[in-house]
Amino acid sequence: MLYSMKDLVAIVPELIVAAFAFAILLIDLWLPKRMKGFNGILALLGVLVAVGVTIAMYNFNATAFHGMVVMDRASNFANIVILLVTFVVIIMGFDFLNRENINIGEYYEIMLFSVVAMMVLASSYNLITIFIAIETLSIGMYILTGFLKNKNESVEGAMKYFILGSFASSFLVLGIGLLYGLFGSADLNVIKSGLSGADSLHKWVTILSFLLIFVGFGFKIAAFPFHSWTPDVYAAAPTPVSAFMSIAPKVAGFLVLMRFLVVGMAPIQVEWSKVLWIIAALTMTFGNTVALWQKDLKRLLGYSSIAHAGYMLVGITAANALGYGAVMFYLFGYLFMNLGAFAVAEFISTKEDRGTEIENLRGMGYRYPLIGLAMLMFMFCLAGVPPTVGFIGKYYLFSAAVKSHLYWLAVIGVINSAISAYFYLNIVVTMYMKGEPENPPAVLNSLPLKIVVLVGALGVAYIGVFPGSLLDVALKSITF
Repeated sequence: MLYSMKDLVAIVPELIVAAFAFAILLIDLWLPKRMKGFNGILALLGVLVAVGVTIAMYNFNATAFHGMVVMDRASNFANIVILLVTFVVIIMGFDFLNRENINIGEYYEIMLFSVVAMMVLASSYNLITIFIAIETLSIGMYILTGFLKNKNESVEGAMKYFILGSFASSFLVLGIGLLYGLFGSADLNVIKSGLSGADSLHKWVTILSFLLIFVGFGFKIAAFPFHSWTPDVYAAAPTPVSAFMSIAPKVAGFLVLMRFLVVGMAPIQVEWSKVLWIIAALTMTFGNTVALWQKDLKRLLGYSSIAHAGYMLVGITAANALGYGAVMFYLFGYLFMNLGAFAVAEFISTKEDRGTEIENLRGMGYRYPLIGLAMLMFMFCLAGVPPTVGFIGKYYLFSAAVKSHLYWLAVIGVINSAISAYFYLNIVVTMYMKGEPENPPAVLNSLPLKIVVLVGALGVAYIGVFPGSLLDVALKSITF
């Protein structure tokens, strides 16, 4: 046999999700239209089983497929976050998909196969595996973005995402080809070993390769200047898909970026830290500044996502254990606050996923007091108001920067947090202080959606009150 059973054990969670995706593919052929919701139940079951297996194997360490894939605490932590996001997003979509008449098996199949690609990406130690995972993930995201076929903006957003994504992938391939030509391998450990004894010419070409590869990673995490697709795609995609792509691909993207930098690019840490310093500062500043003028909630959350990518890049730029652990901590907290905010956007949406303007939130704090209170919590968390999980996460990220003497980067981060408070708190003002509209918009009266909002509120509340245990787990997950 080319591969042993040990290799398969290292990717058990991925195999489980893939098996359920294939099961939905077959079962959907025989389901009558009125029973298509069963596909969602089956997808939830698959994600739940995969989460249970991942938790059971959390401390399991294995290297598989000749070092191309690893199972360690970092990949398991990322997989848990990705699977939790998927679980919540599937619930978000139950009533939404029925309203839009797109409750079909393909939606769940594509989402689950995209999740498999994210999990493989989070476990990769080889540039070839990384490229294949990114492309598989991207194809799924392109299709899901355009799933509202009767909405022109959705199709247009999918095309824009596809064209820009293909362009970014070409840079990624070129960078990988240069590294393979230099060191004769796509394995990160081999590249690190070869780079440690390389001459100055090889190091300069490696820096060029890093810049090219970062275009691909930067596109996935929505870092400046590779962010331009983000607000348009978030606004055009079905709201559950927007919520999904705002978090899950970022989890895998940030982890594989850390692996690439900490392992493969370790000998040129001084150089890549300088580059990331600039990108982190620009990403935070651009995202928060442009968000000030947004009138649509989903577009605002798109620019917000860019800004939060900048915050997390601060932790990576710090290049210390606290920074890497803080990124993982922040991603886990971001799961609840961002999913909750998108759930509220879905709550006010109308047919063809329209009506998500911020103005439609007027009076919601009084008409739907629990939804309004939850949205207030999400906005406070995203703004980093003490003592929320957003504040605690930013505190750890900026502390890591200070620990590495990146004082000005930390100052820029704090200033950006202050800027962001304006547009986040403006949403709170709209809900409570701008009065009732003359004709209150109809809302999606969905019990699953209300459960998602409640889960988001409870999640941010718990992590905000008890952050220490999660930070400890996040710090211990950094094993590379």
